[in-house]
Amino acid sequence: MCTNKQTITRRLWLSNAKPNNQRTTNIPRMLGFTLIELVVAIVLLGIVGSIVAVFLSNTLEGYSSLNRRDTLQAGLRMAVERISRELRHALPNSVCTDDGSGCNNPGSIVYFVRTVDAGEYQTQSGNYSSGQARAPLPVAPASSSRFDVLSGSSLNASSGQWIVVYNTDNSDIYNSGSRRRQINSLSTKDTDGSAPDDVSVVQFASSVNFPTHSPSRRFHVIENNAVIFYLQGTDLYRAISNFSSPSTATASTEKLLLKNVSACTFTYVPGSLLRSGLLRINIQIDNGTETLQMIHEAQVYNAP
Repeated sequence: MCTNKQTITRRLWLSNAKPNNQRTTNIPRMLGFTLIELVVAIVLLGIVGSIVAVFLSNTLEGYSSLNRRDTLQAGLRMAVERISRELRHALPNSVCTDDGSGCNNPGSIVYFVRTVDAGEYQTQSGNYSSGQARAPLPVAPASSSRFDVLSGSSLNASSGQWIVVYNTDNSDIYNSGSRRRQINSLSTKDTDGSAPDDVSVVQFASSVNFPTHSPSRRFHVIENNAVIFYLQGTDLYRAISNFSSPSTATASTEKLLLKNVSACTFTYVPGSLLRSGLLRINIQIDNGTETLQMIHEAQVYNAP
């Protein structure tokens, strides 16, 4: 009985068994993508890349443009500030603008005389407490070859520079006249009988005089030349010039101040008893891609 059951069970197992080539194996299936999927992915990637490139290009171009503009603005601001700073030391009533036809015409040239120092001069005669004689500034009809400086013994001046008293018009300073006299030498003088010496003494080469006193009894020491800013082509220069031809730069003194200048106009409004003079500076620069314009007004002190 038991033998028959085992025989029947074996037959059933053999009948349910499958051939080796029909048995299921657990081999993993390899996944992939089609050519259409590849093309779609490339197209989408190209679209996203183009959008990103547009944003990056605009950002980089904006940065580059801002950098170029900042460079132009820095150069323009430096040039205008240089002119304004030098104007602060201009001799009263010595500023001239020129368009090539004469002083005080708006143009691309501005020139003036720089002051080196200033001080108060002696007006009284007689003797100091030390016994030394006072030397007042010679005013017509009197004349003298020297005068005392009451503002101290440390006058910043040297031989060859000029003394100017009460300059009220630029023709007085550029033309050879009686309001500027050239310094021959400097010395000092004791006024109280004890060291050190108290005042400077300005010595001229011969006896001279000045037409009138300054209301504030002041004099100015000026250089032996004028300062000029002018446009040549597209370049703005700073140079020095002679009193005889102040609107023409002296050779080999030119210094480049600003490049790529497309327009430059200096306009001067002379001062009065109630206000200072005013120099209007209008400069435009253009480097081919960026254009900037600056209008600046600089005060010119005119208290002689």
